[in-house]
Amino acid sequence: MLTFLIAVAIGLVIWRTSMWMIRVLTTPPPEIDPSDVVEVAQDFRCNVCGAEVTLRMLNVEEPKPPRHCREDMVPVAPIE
Repeated sequence: MLTFLIAVAIGLVIWRTSMWMIRVLTTPPPEIDPSDVVEVAQDFRCNVCGAEVTLRMLNVEEPKPPRHCREDMVPVAPIE
Protein backbone atom coordinates (compact mmCIF):
# COMPACT_ATOMS: atom_id res chain seq x y z
CA MET A 1 0.00 0.00 0.00
CA LEU A 2 2.84 2.37 0.87
CA THR A 3 4.60 1.79 -2.45
CA PHE A 4 1.33 2.53 -4.28
CA LEU A 5 1.00 5.90 -2.48
CA ILE A 6 4.63 6.76 -3.24
CA ALA A 7 4.11 5.86 -6.90
CA VAL A 8 0.97 8.05 -7.09
CA ALA A 9 2.82 10.96 -5.42
CA ILE A 10 5.74 10.66 -7.86
CA GLY A 11 3.29 10.49 -10.77
CA LEU A 12 1.55 13.66 -9.57
CA VAL A 13 4.86 15.50 -9.24
CA ILE A 14 5.89 14.46 -12.76
CA TRP A 15 2.48 15.46 -14.16
CA ARG A 16 2.50 18.89 -12.42
CA THR A 17 6.07 19.58 -13.55
CA SER A 18 5.32 18.65 -17.16
CA MET A 19 2.15 20.79 -17.18
CA TRP A 20 4.13 23.74 -15.80
CA MET A 21 6.81 23.30 -18.49
CA ILE A 22 4.20 23.13 -21.26
CA ARG A 23 2.50 26.27 -19.90
CA VAL A 24 5.83 28.15 -19.83
CA LEU A 25 6.72 27.07 -23.38
CA THR A 26 3.33 28.07 -24.81
CA THR A 27 3.31 31.57 -23.27
CA PRO A 28 3.83 34.09 -26.10
CA PRO A 29 6.61 36.68 -25.78
CA PRO A 30 5.62 40.22 -24.80
CA GLU A 31 4.44 42.56 -27.54
CA ILE A 32 7.07 45.03 -28.77
CA ASP A 33 6.07 48.45 -30.03
CA PRO A 34 8.00 49.14 -33.27
CA SER A 35 8.43 52.79 -32.27
CA ASP A 36 10.48 51.67 -29.22
CA VAL A 37 13.12 49.97 -31.38
CA VAL A 38 15.87 51.92 -33.14
CA GLU A 39 18.60 50.78 -35.51
CA VAL A 40 22.15 50.89 -34.15
CA ALA A 41 25.52 49.38 -35.05
CA GLN A 42 27.21 48.73 -31.71
CA ASP A 43 29.75 46.00 -31.01
CA PHE A 44 30.00 44.31 -27.61
CA ARG A 45 32.66 41.97 -26.18
CA CYS A 46 32.46 39.46 -23.35
CA ASN A 47 35.20 40.03 -20.76
CA VAL A 48 35.11 36.38 -19.68
CA CYS A 49 35.49 34.47 -22.97
CA GLY A 50 36.13 37.20 -25.56
CA ALA A 51 33.05 36.51 -27.69
CA GLU A 52 31.92 39.51 -29.74
CA VAL A 53 28.45 40.45 -30.96
CA THR A 54 27.15 43.29 -33.14
CA LEU A 55 23.86 44.77 -32.02
CA ARG A 56 21.71 45.95 -34.96
CA MET A 57 18.47 46.90 -33.13
CA LEU A 58 18.07 48.35 -29.64
CA ASN A 59 15.07 48.87 -27.39
CA VAL A 60 14.86 52.55 -26.47
CA GLU A 61 13.16 51.96 -23.12
CA GLU A 62 15.66 49.40 -21.80
CA PRO A 63 19.10 50.12 -23.30
CA LYS A 64 20.91 47.36 -21.42
CA PRO A 65 23.95 45.61 -22.92
CA PRO A 66 23.55 41.95 -23.82
CA ARG A 67 24.72 39.28 -21.38
CA HIS A 68 27.15 36.45 -22.05
CA CYS A 69 28.80 34.07 -19.56
CA ARG A 70 26.36 35.52 -16.99
CA GLU A 71 28.08 38.93 -17.19
CA ASP A 72 27.18 42.16 -19.00
CA MET A 73 29.13 42.59 -22.21
CA VAL A 74 31.20 45.77 -22.60
CA PRO A 75 30.87 48.13 -25.58
CA VAL A 76 33.75 48.08 -28.05
CA ALA A 77 34.84 51.27 -29.79
CA PRO A 78 34.34 51.05 -33.56
CA ILE A 79 37.55 50.51 -35.53
CA GLU A 80 37.92 52.96 -38.37
